[in-house]
Amino acid sequence: MDYRADRMNTLIVNTFFDYLETEDFSNLTVGKLSEAARINRSTFYRHFEDKYQLRDYVVDNIVSYFTTNLDVNFLNIDICQDFQYTNILKNSLKKFFTKKRELEILWNQPLLGRNVFEEMVNAGAEKLEREILTLKNISSEKKKFADWYSKLLINNMLVTIRWWFSHSNLVTADQVSDMMKEHMISGTIPTLKK
Repeated sequence: MDYRADRMNTLIVNTFFDYLETEDFSNLTVGKLSEAARINRSTFYRHFEDKYQLRDYVVDNIVSYFTTNLDVNFLNIDICQDFQYTNILKNSLKKFFTKKRELEILWNQPLLGRNVFEEMVNAGAEKLEREILTLKNISSEKKKFADWYSKLLINNMLVTIRWWFSHSNLVTADQVSDMMKEHMISGTIPTLKK
């Protein structure tokens, strides 16, 4: 893709997010998006077939960004002993925070036609499950439940990220990392009762 086409894609995607910040996807039309982006409809159609292809492009990219930046190396670390775990977690959280606006918009669009949060859980869990199945320090008995462990861990992580985004003015990435580590080591109920 050439530079001009890439810039136009970026403009269309940014306008898409600007629109979804205040309106439902179901109300979006190519005409409204083109007008907001100050482009001709024909320009839009040179880049995307329709609003659904644009939606799929955006969602597929955000899910891919999540899985690419999901560091599953924590499975190889003794989280009770190794400081590196907190750094891995903190770095991942900071990367996800750079997409805070986009993620919140997509997560809060009930009429989008795709459940972005669930897609992220599934994609992240698949990556984590593949890693679990390769590890020698996990028993074959536990590997039978690799899909459950993966979904549980990724779901907890994403629920925490979603919560953190809504509280990011009060809670830093360092604090969230420390909280997540403490809960991974001690469990939620013992940590709550501390």
